[in-house]
Amino acid sequence: MSEEEAVDVFIALRYSDTGGEPFCSKCRCQVTYKINRTIKNRKTGEITGTSRKYTCADCGHQFSPTAGTIFHSRKLEHRDILLGVALWINGAKGMAALELCRQMNMNVKSAFVVEQKLREVIGSIQHARKLSGIVEGDATYVGGYVKPANFKKNRADRRRLANQSGRRQAVTVLRERNGRTRAFVQSEKDTATKMLDLVELGSEIITDENKAWDSLDAIFDRKRINHDGRDVANYGEAAYSKEGVSTNQAESAHARLKRSQMGVHHRISGKYLQGYADEMTWREDVRRLSNGEQFLQLVTAGLHHPRSKRMVGKWQRKKRAA
Repeated sequence: MSEEEAVDVFIALRYSDTGGEPFCSKCRCQVTYKINRTIKNRKTGEITGTSRKYTCADCGHQFSPTAGTIFHSRKLEHRDILLGVALWINGAKGMAALELCRQMNMNVKSAFVVEQKLREVIGSIQHARKLSGIVEGDATYVGGYVKPANFKKNRADRRRLANQSGRRQAVTVLRERNGRTRAFVQSEKDTATKMLDLVELGSEIITDENKAWDSLDAIFDRKRINHDGRDVANYGEAAYSKEGVSTNQAESAHARLKRSQMGVHHRISGKYLQGYADEMTWREDVRRLSNGEQFLQLVTAGLHHPRSKRMVGKWQRKKRAA
């Protein structure tokens, strides 16, 4: 694919509502003029290509096909962005920035920013609306690993709070039966207090026997599955599934996140954990779609997502702060 063809793809997807005709992102005027500018290599002065921009006939605002989108302030060519998205989608449990940069022969910082922007887009997809119907809820813990001492006699009991690192974070998943999944980097108790903002009233909630969910009994039709076998009199015998009551689908979303951490990323920084959790819930939801359908969904959503305040100029901000 040439760069011109890649730009045509961006225009067709971003301006699909107007039949691929660009309109001004500032005043919404649909009368625009195309501008082609030559691109020169700063070191050699060699002309390497052309950049396509548009000028609004009404307000004179100049804009490019990626201006104001998640790809705002891009440094990569349009075709490289499309290739990066296609490669990234191939990873069933994610793709590390190091692997992406090696496959595309780019700087690892560029690969990291591209991946984080895609995760930001996915977050907007996954959290676009409330869940409804039968919703399973469950939590897991990520991070906080403490390397054990060499000799067994010196190893501490890591179940004790004093021997933990303090970096372990809870990831709570709410998942519709045969529907969408939402993940939150917060405890089950915190999720339960915000449930009315996350799930439609009248939905059926299925959780385990954790008492953090008990406050939902007054609001939702809630069912429990007793995993550990405690308090059999109130919660019934221990089981993973009983009469259609289970949290197996929520736990499968946790499994994908855990496998991604263990086999792909090895370590996920706490401040980026929400993005990785959103990515894994999205991969879980679209696992039956073809790569082409996933590609179109992600690129289209990215072209309708506002610019990333967090990732635009990330490395430049670090330099200025130093």
